[in-house]
Amino acid sequence: MDIQAALHDYIVTHGLQGKVPAGFDDDYDLIDSGIIDSLFMLNLVTYLEQQHQVEFGMNDLVPKHFKSIRALAAFVTSKTP
Repeated sequence: MDIQAALHDYIVTHGLQGKVPAGFDDDYDLIDSGIIDSLFMLNLVTYLEQQHQVEFGMNDLVPKHFKSIRALAAFVTSKTP
């Protein structure tokens, strides 16, 4: 499973508890919709660090990286060796 698909599954399962809103896709605004809050962001970072062997620095925890599944997958891909 690629990073984008894995992120989609993780967010649906853990962030939405399976209750997918209308229009939810990989470009859906995760921050403005309230899906990602500070606690879920930390859970998501931990998941990504463990599953994809990437490290997030303090400068990486910015809204543009967490705006959508597509944006987050692109960021994680850019951090993988």
